[in-house]
Amino acid sequence: MKILLTASIVALLAVTAHAAPPALGIGTPASIKAELAKHKGKVVVLNFWATWCGPCKAEFPDMVATTKKKGADLITIAIDDRSDSAKAAKFLESNGVAKFAFINKDGSEFDPGYLKWLAPTSDGGSVAIPLTFVFSKTGKLVQQAVGAQSEAEFTKMIDKAAKAK
Repeated sequence: MKILLTASIVALLAVTAHAAPPALGIGTPASIKAELAKHKGKVVVLNFWATWCGPCKAEFPDMVATTKKKGADLITIAIDDRSDSAKAAKFLESNGVAKFAFINKDGSEFDPGYLKWLAPTSDGGSVAIPLTFVFSKTGKLVQQAVGAQSEAEFTKMIDKAAKAK
C-alpha cells in the first residue's frame, strides 16, 4: 500500500511539474507590432519559422540558447497551418520557448503586411524562412537575416542591436 501511494505521488508530481506547451497567439502584422512595443528596453529577436521547415528547426536551439544567454527577448511566429498549432506549440515547448509565441493568422500563407512593415523596400514576392529580424532596445530594426543562422551569427546580431541607439 505504501509503495503504491508513493508511486502515485511521484507520478502526480511528474505530471504537475511538466508545463503545458505555450498557448500560441494569433500573429498579424498589427498584433506583432503591438507585442514588439511591449519589449522596449530589451533587444528583441523576431523569428518567422515553421514546423515543416528543416533549416528553421535546425537553427532553433542556437537561437533560443543565444537569446537566453544574451538576455534578449524572442518572439516567434509559426508560418504553419492553424490546424497544426498543437504541433508548433509542442516544438516550441521542446525547445524551451514558453512565451511570446504566435501562429500566423493566415496559416502557411505569409501575410505581405509583415514585409510592408519590416522590409518596406522588398518587392513583396516570395518569402524564404527562417526569417529573422533583430531590434534594438529602442525598438529600431537593426538587423535582418534570411536562412538558418548559427549561434555565432545570432550573437553578432544581438550584440549589434544592444549597441544601437
